[in-house]
Amino acid sequence: MFRLGKSIKWKLLTAFVGIVVVVILVMLFSISRLVENRIIEDINENFTEVARVFDRVQDIRFRQMRQSGILLAEVPQLKAAVSTGDTATVNQLLREDILFLLDFDPIIPDTLVPDAFYDEPESSGLLLVTDDAGMPIGQISRGSLSQFSIADRSGVSEALQGRIPDQTYIWEQGGEYFNVMSMPIFSGGMILGTLSHGFPIRQLETEQLSRDIGMEISYFIDNHLSATSFTGLSDDLMDHLGRQIHQATFEVTQKGEAHSMEINLGTESWLVYVAPMHAQAGSRGISGYYAVAKSLTAALQPLRNIQMIIFILGVLSVIAAVMTSFWITTRITSPIQRLVEGVQRVENEDFSKEVPVTTKDELGRLTEAFNELSKGIRERLLMLKFVSRATLDAIKNNLSRIEPGGERRDVTVLFSDIRGFTSWSELRSPEEVIEMLNRLFSFQTEVVNRYGGDVDKFVGDELVAVFQGEEKERNAVEAAMEIQRSIRQVIPEKEEISVGIGIHTGEVVMGAMGSADRMDYTVLGNEVNLGARLCSSAGAEQILISGPVYLCLERRIFVEELEPIEMKGFSEPVTLYEVDWKSSKVPEKMQNESKEETP
Repeated sequence: MFRLGKSIKWKLLTAFVGIVVVVILVMLFSISRLVENRIIEDINENFTEVARVFDRVQDIRFRQMRQSGILLAEVPQLKAAVSTGDTATVNQLLREDILFLLDFDPIIPDTLVPDAFYDEPESSGLLLVTDDAGMPIGQISRGSLSQFSIADRSGVSEALQGRIPDQTYIWEQGGEYFNVMSMPIFSGGMILGTLSHGFPIRQLETEQLSRDIGMEISYFIDNHLSATSFTGLSDDLMDHLGRQIHQATFEVTQKGEAHSMEINLGTESWLVYVAPMHAQAGSRGISGYYAVAKSLTAALQPLRNIQMIIFILGVLSVIAAVMTSFWITTRITSPIQRLVEGVQRVENEDFSKEVPVTTKDELGRLTEAFNELSKGIRERLLMLKFVSRATLDAIKNNLSRIEPGGERRDVTVLFSDIRGFTSWSELRSPEEVIEMLNRLFSFQTEVVNRYGGDVDKFVGDELVAVFQGEEKERNAVEAAMEIQRSIRQVIPEKEEISVGIGIHTGEVVMGAMGSADRMDYTVLGNEVNLGARLCSSAGAEQILISGPVYLCLERRIFVEELEPIEMKGFSEPVTLYEVDWKSSKVPEKMQNESKEETP
C-alpha cells in the first residue's frame, strides 16, 4: 500500500480542489452576468415607456394638426378665394393672412422658430390648396405650383371624398419631407377643394425632440435616414446606423409592432427602438419610421465599475489558484511528460535510454512497466528485419495464432542472383563481402518494394521476391528492368559482378511452413522451382521470363525468344524469352500507375 501523501489519488484530489475554486469564480461571474441582464431588462422597460410617451406626443401633434386643419378649412376668406379658382388670389390670402394664424408644430417653441419663417414662409412648413379636381391653386411656398393634379396623393384623395383624416401622411416636397394632413373645404355641402398642411421633418425638430425626451431621435423616411440627433458619428457609422434601422423596418412591417435591437456605433453600444410614424407602414404613400436610441454603454457604466472590482478580486483569486494548481500539476504531469517523450522515442525506434523513474506512486510503477515494454518492443523490432512483408500481413490477419499450412495463390516470382560473386568474394575480406552483399540486397529490395513486390527471402547471394495482384507480371518485369538499368549505381564499373534475373508466374502454395515452434512464411511449388531454374539459366545482366509471363506482356516489352531448354525437374523443354531491357522503354505513366497500385 502507498501512503496517501504519495498517492496519485491525493494529487488528483488536490487538483480537483483547484477546479472547484475555478468553478466558484465562474459562478460569481455568471451571477454578475445575470445582474447585468436584469439591468438591461429594466432599461428596456423604461425605454419602452419613454417610447410610449413619444407616441403620445406624436398623437397630440396629430390631434392639434387636425383641429387646426378643420378651423382653417372653415375660414370664409379661404372658401371665397378657392371658389374663384384664381391662383394669385389664393396665394395672397395664404401668405399674407392665414400663414400667421398657423402653429405648424406645437413641439417647437416660438423662441426656436427661425427668422426664415417670416422671410421665407416655405421653410417653416407646408400649406397647399387644391380645387375640387385636385389641381393645386395656392401654396405658401414661392415655388411654382404643380401643373398636374395631385388627386391621387395620399390624404388628398380622401379629402376630395369629404372624409376627415384619421392619420397623417408623409409627403416629399421640394426635396424635403413633411408630415401632412389634408382636409376637405366645404361650401354649402359641396366640396370646393382641399387644404393640406403639415410640419417639416428635419434636423431642428429632431434635435428638439431629442432634448425633450432625453434620448437620441432618428427619422428613417423613404428608405433612408433623413434626420438624426446623433452627433459626432463618422460617415461609415452613420451608414451603419441607417442600414440597421432599415433592417428593423422589415420586422416592424412583418409583425405590425415596434421592434427593439442593440447596435454598436464605434465604441458605444446602443439600444434602439424602431416604430412606424402616423403614416403607418404598409399604407399608401411614403413609408416613415422613427427610432429612439439610448446608450447602453453609459447606462451600464456604474455596473462596469462594480464588475471591475469583482474582476480584480477574481483575477487575484485565479492567480493564487493557478499557482497552486501549477505546483500540483507539475508533480503529476512531469512523469507523464517523460512517458510521452519515451513513447515518441519508441515511435521513432529510438531505444537509447530508459524513462527515469522519479516517483514511487502509480506513475512510477507505470514508468517501470513502460521501460520493460520498450525492451520487448526493441527485441521484436529487431526480429522484424528477418521477416517478409507477407509474414507480417499473415500475423496481422490472425494475431491470435499462426498454424502451419498454406493456400493456393496466383503469384509472380522473381529470382535475382549475383553473377561472378563467388570469384569476386574470394579476393575480398569477409567485411567487404558482407558490405557489398548488403548494398546489393538493399538496392534490389527498394526497387521491388517500389513496384509493389515483397522480398520473400535471401538465399546466399540470391534474392527471392513475390508479386501479387492484377498487374503482377508487369510490375515484376518493370522491377527487373529497373534493377538492371540502375545496378551500376551500386556496383562500380571496375567490379566484375552483375545480376541475372528469372521471372515466372503461376499458382503456388503460400503459407507458414515448418514446425509449431519454428516456421517460415514462404511460397512453394513447381512454379517457384521454374522461376529458380530461369534465374540459374540467366547470364550476367540478363532477364529471362517464362511463356506465361510473355503472354501477359505481349507487345508491351521487347523480348527475344530463345531455344527451349531442358530443366531439372521438368519433363518438357521450357521456352524462354530474354527481355531486351536496354531497348524497352517503360512509359512513365505505367510506372506511376504501378506505384499507385503498390499495397
